[in-house]
Amino acid sequence: MVKKRRKRKLKIKRIILLLVIIIIPILIITQKENIKKYYLINTLEYSEETIEAFLEKDIVDNIKNKKYSKTLDNIINTDNYKQEYINEYIEINYLEKEKFFENINILLELGYKSNEINELYELLSNESINLLVEKEYIEDIVNIIKLNYFEEEKLDRYIKYYKKEKLNIEDAITYVNIGLDNKYYTNVTKIKDENDLLVLVNKYNQLSSSFKPKNLTTINSKYQWNGRSNQLTKEATLAFEEMCKAAAKDKIYIYAASGYRSYATQKYLYNNYVATDGFEDAETYSARPGYSEHQTGLAMDIANKYDFISKKDKEYTWLINNSYKYGFILRYPENKDTLTGYMYEEWHYRYVGKEIAAKVHESKLTYDEFIARKMK
Repeated sequence: MVKKRRKRKLKIKRIILLLVIIIIPILIITQKENIKKYYLINTLEYSEETIEAFLEKDIVDNIKNKKYSKTLDNIINTDNYKQEYINEYIEINYLEKEKFFENINILLELGYKSNEINELYELLSNESINLLVEKEYIEDIVNIIKLNYFEEEKLDRYIKYYKKEKLNIEDAITYVNIGLDNKYYTNVTKIKDENDLLVLVNKYNQLSSSFKPKNLTTINSKYQWNGRSNQLTKEATLAFEEMCKAAAKDKIYIYAASGYRSYATQKYLYNNYVATDGFEDAETYSARPGYSEHQTGLAMDIANKYDFISKKDKEYTWLINNSYKYGFILRYPENKDTLTGYMYEEWHYRYVGKEIAAKVHESKLTYDEFIARKMK
């Protein structure tokens, strides 16, 4: 009896062992996905729903050694998910933004890289992102946005002007900041601080008709041309006289030919030029009233003993090389009429102070560009 029981027990053990040998592999095979899912849930930070999507799409190998991505976690179970961008999704920082998934897909399609998309969202409003997705890819966009003279509210204007004029983007931004994407005397800004030493007066920035600068001072008579009585602000007058003295030491003699002009005087002159030369020609050399630098008391037309100076004169050469040392800049340089709005005026100088004049001189930019690039 004992032997029979032992044989029976042994037989049962063998059967159990056999069953284990047979069943466990079957269980492993049949439960492989559940085991894998359980492993992934316990080793990755993704939700169970996302893990199931990874398994279903057979992309576990793409993500198992990558950092957790909230963007991927949120997009994979939506209609916006695109398999070809899985690596980019992992790198793109998730944001609770309207149309976030739609927009990152479009930006990726346009050619933007994941790191660029992160910076675009960091630097721009969602409204600007919505604008970008409607445009073509802009190379080096992130560095452009980081320019200190980039103004986000002008983004659409920058892009349109950039495409239309086929400029480099830095110039496009500069010219739009000046206002050149609009016709002269349109989209005008009324100047707030009209006594500011660095005030920019051009065909987009207007002085009031009642403005008269403070501390107007008459220049010493020995520096006046043909007995005139020109005025500048006190600071500009002292600087102009200092410049005249320095020039005289080099046997260069310069004189004040036309300084401060009131709104009424400019109106009279402009209307007279229009009547004499016609509207189109007058517009190239004469400012409309309220748009003249002469009204600031900071601008001076300079003459030699005989006439307003010109490029061929030695006085012109001296001023080009030295005027910035006394705070003056040539305001309307040669071949820059589209930027300044005026023809080349070898005689027209503007006082901005020694520090800024030196910077403008070194930059080789017009004053309009210098201000547009916020270089002061």
